[in-house]
Amino acid sequence: MSQKSITLKNILTLDEDKQMLVRDIRNEENVRKWMYTDHEVTQQEHLNWIASLAKKSNQAVFVVLDEQETPMGVVSVNDLDKNHKKSDWAYYLTQAARGGLGSALEFHFINFLFDEFGIEKLNCEVIEGNDAVVKLHKKFLFLEEGFRRSNIIKNGERIGVHFLGLTKEDWENGKDELTEKYGGSLAKFDINIVNI
Repeated sequence: MSQKSITLKNILTLDEDKQMLVRDIRNEENVRKWMYTDHEVTQQEHLNWIASLAKKSNQAVFVVLDEQETPMGVVSVNDLDKNHKKSDWAYYLTQAARGGLGSALEFHFINFLFDEFGIEKLNCEVIEGNDAVVKLHKKFLFLEEGFRRSNIIKNGERIGVHFLGLTKEDWENGKDELTEKYGGSLAKFDINIVNI
């Protein structure tokens, strides 16, 4: 079985053309509908967002690149708190990037965060209705830690947000079993994360 080579690189290290392709992904309907901010991102907003990342020590945005270095998605580390050794994270992929890539990214990036960022607690938020992502996170040992009802407004309606969390201890205790259980699908991808 041939592996698909996937590389994650910090968005600040990419050329402007690749950075702008990330805007196209951010503006895909299947991505926007699960974001807190779901309007179409203008070119200037996108450039401002990238510029703001250079000033933030508590946030890192990695672009998911295929073998041809074409952006396929984004994985972000947010609210990195070195004092309390915790962070939030999120990711999204273009509609064309399917076939198990989400699972492989989740597994490898969780491992990377606990090993390379020195955190002990990883948190994420999922908008109500995005049951597939809640299920995916739980598959990779996240526990639902709460549900904040009527927390945001989407399309003029108040909807809730799921809060999920994973400790480093739970990850270390369970990742070998995950590797055994999902090793076949995880092996479809060779994921390299460049931490610069």
